[in-house]
Amino acid sequence: MKRSAVCLFVLIAIGGAGTVASAAGAAAGGDKGKIEKADSTDATGGVPDVSSDALDLSDSKEKSVDEAGASAVKASSTLSWQDIVVVPRKRFLKSGRFEFAPFTGVSLNDILIRHYVFGLDLNFFLSNAMWIGLQGNYYVKALTEREELIGLQYNRIPTLNKYLYGGALNFGYAPVYGKFALFNKSILHWEIFASGGVGVTQTEIIPRIPGDATFKNVSITPNIAVGGRFFLFDALTVNYSVRDYIVLDKFEPTNRMPGEPIATVKANAEGKMVHNIMFYLGVGLYLPTKFQYKTAR
Repeated sequence: MKRSAVCLFVLIAIGGAGTVASAAGAAAGGDKGKIEKADSTDATGGVPDVSSDALDLSDSKEKSVDEAGASAVKASSTLSWQDIVVVPRKRFLKSGRFEFAPFTGVSLNDILIRHYVFGLDLNFFLSNAMWIGLQGNYYVKALTEREELIGLQYNRIPTLNKYLYGGALNFGYAPVYGKFALFNKSILHWEIFASGGVGVTQTEIIPRIPGDATFKNVSITPNIAVGGRFFLFDALTVNYSVRDYIVLDKFEPTNRMPGEPIATVKANAEGKMVHNIMFYLGVGLYLPTKFQYKTAR
């Protein structure tokens, strides 16, 4: 009885497995038939192939990317420096303009006598960086406390000359131009220049004995300077400089006798080269008051 039951169970299991296998094969055969039917339909009925459409779409995308890159390269090749306007131009143009520049200053290197100066520069700018000009100076002297102390301490009276007037023909060149932010609110333009020239200076001796006769000299005076400008408006600048006047001067002779004729005193004058270093501060007024850029922005 048990053997019959076991045999029956085995037969049922085998039959069920065969039925599942046949069903799977039928399903597979149906799918294959569908695929073959789809292929035959595409070949005969003109149904588009999905895979070929995907390839065509990919090719069109690559083509559009290539065209965009080519157009970008072409656009970049047509750009020039004139299209870039983020860098501001110079705040101030000086070429072809006159500068009317009054100034004042003080001597720096003489501890016995101090000179204050009031003067004027009249410059014409050959370009934005080069100019030629005339300068005139008027000096006011002031003896220092050191000069009085030398007479009291050493029982000696120093030999001094005072400056009266001066004039020079100068050339200038500005090799450095820049700008900086002022309190993060505005941009201030500036330049640094060097200048040099030659002129004359009129001096007068200060006699060691008060009341003695004096004589004057007209001395050849080369000069060199370093300075700068701050550009405020279209026709106004603030100027500063340090200028060294190399004066070939004549001084009262040390062996001067009381009552000696002034002609003899001048003939026996001692010649010396003196450096008169001055610090200047002034303003520059420009004519014409307006200017125009000749190149496009």
